[in-house]
Amino acid sequence: MEKVYVDKNNRARVTCPKCGFEKIVDAMNFRSTKNMVKCKCNENFQFTLEYRKHYRKDVRLPGEYIVKGSGEKGDVIIRDLSLTGIRFESLNPHEISTNDILEVKFKLDNSERSEIRKLAKVVWVRDRIVATHYSEAKLFEKDLGFYLRT
Repeated sequence: MEKVYVDKNNRARVTCPKCGFEKIVDAMNFRSTKNMVKCKCNENFQFTLEYRKHYRKDVRLPGEYIVKGSGEKGDVIIRDLSLTGIRFESLNPHEISTNDILEVKFKLDNSERSEIRKLAKVVWVRDRIVATHYSEAKLFEKDLGFYLRT
């Protein structure tokens, strides 16, 4: 099933898998998880809407965090990352809370083994899973940006 990104005007471009015809749809008309559309070639196909502004890549990268203020440290597995944030799983129980600021460090699995260090604000915590948004205003980082495109 194709994942389709919704733009700032609530529109999404869907492409027929049979004939390649592209159609722009109003995302407000499609709020379910499995949306169906009929192409002009009579092919029915499903798609899912993605409202994120930036692509999120599923990964499995070892890393570590330090909670600013308390100094708590821990090892993590980065589960997904984007240009604006990461989601990780702590390997041990932790005391991380929503709105905490973390310094997160990990290496990409690219040929350069690029090290990424980011300050990140915790958005939500569910047991050992933690989601964050980067605190820095710098949206584009060369190594991370290139990695996310590959």
